Amino acid sequence: MVIKLGSVTLADSSARSAAGTPCGPEKLTLSESPGITKREYSGADRIKPEHVGCDSGVLSFSVTRIFDSVASALAYIATGYLAEPKEGTLYFDSTTVFAHAAVTSRQMAHVGCAVAIQYTIEG
Repeated sequence: MVIKLGSVTLADSSARSAAGTPCGPEKLTLSESPGITKREYSGADRIKPEHVGCDSGVLSFSVTRIFDSVASALAYIATGYLAEPKEGTLYFDSTTVFAHAAVTSRQMAHVGCAVAIQYTIEG
């Protein structure tokens, strides 16, 4: 599976083809909250929920990038990740998951030539 934000690949479960290519996803979770409103009518014994759209969701996953050198890994943490988009359409392969998605959190951990990145994306 390939996860893309706009045209940029954030995770690719196929074999790595080049240094720094994101390998994953791992620990993928997706939660969605349907957009409902609760109608409370005078004298009614219960509320009446009504779906009004406005669904929202949160996707969380991690990837690992393996670089040719420690310096390359550190360069990615310093500035390389800034080339990734912060918003756009989120895709699983060619399926649209969120038409309007935004990265709300990106955490990175460095070990040798590897960088582990945890993404949280809302849409």
